[in-house]
Amino acid sequence: MGTGESQFIIERIYWERIFLNFEIFADCPGEPEFYLEGPGGRKAGLEAVKGKDSFIISLNMACAFEGSFLENGRWRLMAKSGGGDSAEAKVCAITANAAYKLDDLSRIFKYAEDQMAYNVSFGVVSEDEKSLEFYMDSYFMTENRRWKRRRYVKEVRRPKEKVKRFFMYGAVVLIRIYYHVLYAFIPKKGNRIMFMSETKDFLWGNLKYIDARIKERGLDSRFTLTYSYRSAAGKHQGLRDIPGWIKVVTKIAAQDYIFIDDYAPVLGFFNLGKKTKLIQVWHAGEGFKSVGYSRFGKEGSPFPEGSCHRKYTHVITASERLIKVFQEVFPLDREAFYPVGMPRLDGFLDRKNIESFKEGFFRDYEYLKGRKLILFAPTYRGSEQKEAYYDYSMIDLKRIYDFCRKEGYAFLVKMHPFVKKKMEIPEEYGDTIYDFSQYPNINDLYYVTDILITDYSSNYFEYALMRRPVIFFTYDRRIYELTRGVHRSIKATAPGKVCDTFDQLMECLEKKDFETEKIIRFADENFSDYRGNASDKVIDEILLKGEALSE
Repeated sequence: MGTGESQFIIERIYWERIFLNFEIFADCPGEPEFYLEGPGGRKAGLEAVKGKDSFIISLNMACAFEGSFLENGRWRLMAKSGGGDSAEAKVCAITANAAYKLDDLSRIFKYAEDQMAYNVSFGVVSEDEKSLEFYMDSYFMTENRRWKRRRYVKEVRRPKEKVKRFFMYGAVVLIRIYYHVLYAFIPKKGNRIMFMSETKDFLWGNLKYIDARIKERGLDSRFTLTYSYRSAAGKHQGLRDIPGWIKVVTKIAAQDYIFIDDYAPVLGFFNLGKKTKLIQVWHAGEGFKSVGYSRFGKEGSPFPEGSCHRKYTHVITASERLIKVFQEVFPLDREAFYPVGMPRLDGFLDRKNIESFKEGFFRDYEYLKGRKLILFAPTYRGSEQKEAYYDYSMIDLKRIYDFCRKEGYAFLVKMHPFVKKKMEIPEEYGDTIYDFSQYPNINDLYYVTDILITDYSSNYFEYALMRRPVIFFTYDRRIYELTRGVHRSIKATAPGKVCDTFDQLMECLEKKDFETEKIIRFADENFSDYRGNASDKVIDEILLKGEALSE
């Protein structure tokens, strides 16, 4: 490739029975040396045969390391140029086309009357968000007849951590006992409701709208309402958090109905009593990024059993079509899903609400009045909340500024709440580019937004009701799809223009090539029966018919 730096790229992987074959392109001086590097720095040499355009490695898995199978753990295919001992070894990268086929290449070799198996699986990581590094997992496993049990102590290996987990397991057992004792002694009369969030420390979204509608209908005289919201999910939980758990568990044990809007780790510690209904109203519509059990087997995967995602008695979805999508996230029977709509969209298209909001918004932000607005609202990068970030270097603010000044736009930046580092907006662009990350409700901003720029977020789902242009700026699309995981191909199914480079994004804006017909078709398919009364449907079908639904 002539870059001046050695490159080793896997272009194809295929099996021939026990032989695992790699075709590798190498751009380096001299003959390269290949080897596998595994746990503890173990190394297994590899023989490579020079082909016409690449090197071919044929690895006999039965004698890949010291005359036998690879040891348990993660192995990377390493290479270094023929520059002698001083040459730097590099992890072999893999093309995106080859990486998309890795899941189909995993193998399970069973033996001992199917009681044991040797598993070989493959994956990719991206250290620089620009290239994909290949790895191979090699594990010998035995039949686990008690796989439904979550083994807290065995999740860690270091002695110090095992001691911590031992006390943690003891605390979990005590919490479990505490819950069931309270549950048994508190009578269930079908009139206690709790609104619960473990990701926000305030009531918001679907929970807020259902709560408000219960009160508007005067049903708070029939039902006793309780609230529990705290920012606990995604944070390390230890023994010092036990008082907080006890407070939450005490509330949980008394309830007939619990409404939650996201993952709630505390519900993984015990099974709710059969008279308690757990209703997941989920905080998002349809998105691309994989969550819940759609990530099973990937980094951050839930346990096969014990996850709270398995414990919902009801799941609210925005439409009938989304049931299949949500079944991948929450592995529940079809009967658990209620396609009643999204409560937070109740009244979303009410003309009086829209006009009232616009009037107040432009009174508060007078400097935006009379200007067209672009809302930039991408999701975060990183595998979990505490690592969340966005690569701002992918945005050329000068080009954005020049375009907006020429065309009469203002550019509003609304970063995902997990992203703590703000976009640095130079002072000279401050009359056109504005940071709206702290604005409380993104749905309200849709009323004044002329163009939405997003990526893998589900925010386009609600915005589709406005039937205005959506641009998907996916500068890391292939890496994101292969490492984070998505439900379906973004390029093929996104309801709007997909731009993989910033140049494409600017060309889309300048030429007004928005492919708006896609978002209109999407809105027709998903909101044809939209009536703006999802909260009432939740109340009528779950709460007021609770006797019929109870077990």
